[in-house]
Amino acid sequence: MSLHKHKLQVLAILSANLRNPQPQLVSTDTLAGNIGIQLPKLRQVLKTMDGMGIIQTDPDLQYSLITRKGLNYLGEQQLGVSTILKRI
Repeated sequence: MSLHKHKLQVLAILSANLRNPQPQLVSTDTLAGNIGIQLPKLRQVLKTMDGMGIIQTDPDLQYSLITRKGLNYLGEQQLGVSTILKRI
């Protein structure tokens, strides 16, 4: 699977976490299990996303949360997909 798809999956999970009454940090193990990706590869994805500013993660890459920039990025990507699908 592509880096882009992994990023969108991570953002979707972290965004869904915000719907909880008291959102918590999401563990890397939880993300890996939900996405079906090995931890070393997920950590690379998380480092990239943290560098982009779309998530925040701790220095050990154990817990993550989505940022406002990440919510905007996810919204833009979803809008782009729906626009493409309407053209088909």
